[in-house]
Amino acid sequence: MIEFMNCEVLVVYMIRQAKKLILSKNKGFVLAEAMFAVIITLLIVLILQNLLKTIMLSDKADHKTDNVVFAYVQFNRFLHDDDTKLAYPFPEISTSRQAGIVKVDRDNKLKIYKLNFYKNMVRVTTPDGGHMPLLLEVKKANFVTTNNHIKISITEKDNRSTEIYFKLDAKSKIKERGRQKN
Repeated sequence: MIEFMNCEVLVVYMIRQAKKLILSKNKGFVLAEAMFAVIITLLIVLILQNLLKTIMLSDKADHKTDNVVFAYVQFNRFLHDDDTKLAYPFPEISTSRQAGIVKVDRDNKLKIYKLNFYKNMVRVTTPDGGHMPLLLEVKKANFVTTNNHIKISITEKDNRSTEIYFKLDAKSKIKERGRQKN
C-alpha cells in the first residue's frame, strides 16, 4: 500500500538576474556611446550657430526699411506739428537736388526750410544754419516739387529704391485763406 509521508513542503522562489545586453564589466561609456554623444552635441551647436546668423541677417534687413518709415513719420510730424498753421512748397528754391518748404506758425511767422541731399544723407536745413538728418546711408536722392506735394526718390546704398510723398498745403489755398480773413 501507499504510505504517505509527512513532509514539509518547501517552496523556493528563484530570482534570476536579467541578461546584460553589453557584456562589459566597466561601468563607464563605451567608445561608440561617447562618439554618439559628441556628434549630437556638434549638431546642436551647428544648428544654434546657423539660427543666430539668420536672426542677425533678418534684423539688418528690417532695420533699413524701418529707417525709411521713421524718416517719413519724423518729417511729416515736423511739417504738421501743433505750432504749424500752414506748410507749403517753395518752388523758387526747389531743384532736383533740394526742395524748399515754407512753414507758417500760429503767429504768422514764416520759416523757410530746405530738404536736400548732402554727403549720403537726406536732411532738413534752415538759412540760419543747423540741420536735422532724416535718412542716412543714401546713395542718391532726387526731389520733385509741385503745387501741393513733394516727392523724394531715394536710392539706398544697397540699391533699393523708395519714393516718399509729402502732402502740403497749396499756395492757392493760402491766398484764399488770406482773402477770407480780410
